[in-house]
Amino acid sequence: MPKIGRFTSDEAKAAFLHGYDTVAAHWPVPSVDIDVETPFGTTRVRKSGAAEGAPIMLLPGIGGNGMVWHRFIHDLSRDRVVYTPDIIGWAGRCEQTAPLRDAQDIATWMVAVLDGLGEERVHLAGNSYGAWLAGVVAVYHSERLASLTMFEPSGATFAKPSWGLLLKFLKAGMRPTPERMRKFNKWLMPGLELTDEEMAVVMATLKFRSGVPWDRPFTDEQLGAITTPSLMLFGAETVVNDPVHGAARAHEHIPSVEVETYPGIGHDLLWANPDQVIPRFLNFIDSHDPVRA
Repeated sequence: MPKIGRFTSDEAKAAFLHGYDTVAAHWPVPSVDIDVETPFGTTRVRKSGAAEGAPIMLLPGIGGNGMVWHRFIHDLSRDRVVYTPDIIGWAGRCEQTAPLRDAQDIATWMVAVLDGLGEERVHLAGNSYGAWLAGVVAVYHSERLASLTMFEPSGATFAKPSWGLLLKFLKAGMRPTPERMRKFNKWLMPGLELTDEEMAVVMATLKFRSGVPWDRPFTDEQLGAITTPSLMLFGAETVVNDPVHGAARAHEHIPSVEVETYPGIGHDLLWANPDQVIPRFLNFIDSHDPVRA
């Protein structure tokens, strides 16, 4: 049954918000927080940068929030507007009031956010589960996207995830400690070393009960409905998905897609290789923006 996301206790919520605000205070560029009303509740969006052209909107990986982009926001917002929303139904500064029942509700929520921001089209990008969320929007509302980018899409984006992967995530969530979570993170994203502040947010997030549907593999028909120019970036050594299979399905079914796989890099694609990935992303969206092309 669809649910509304919630913390397990007031103490857990207070701990999370303290950690969230601590990370937010270190945001390296000028920004403004915007609360957008949607049919599913209020969505918190941080706006950074200023320039002409379609803005960038970034969606975080599972359980994440808009603050996870703080390491990259300086480069991404240098000559563009960048929106980094929290995900309604996940731990963050959104206030969910109605459940997200399915993928179509996710797309409806995102369109309501775009409407509330006054943006007709955006360059939508997501990392991991956020890549799947971005793909959902493209399936149902490609007309609202100037481009779609998936950074290391989740294991369920192009195929059913393996039982071994699911078991790893299940074990990580059982009796978690900072030490166990650091070990899990080292396996999942070896190029990302979490600060103590970031780890505090992770630990607090584990006490949040998600109100967002789980990702499911896109059908051939759904992939074919993604008519916006698309970029898929994989790490060749990822433990999350099969980049060869994902690339093949993307090439076969998405009408306009570019795919690139980075050797020696895993699911930590952005964190381990930002000097290549960020310019590749920015060049791609520039080539699909009428104001800049």
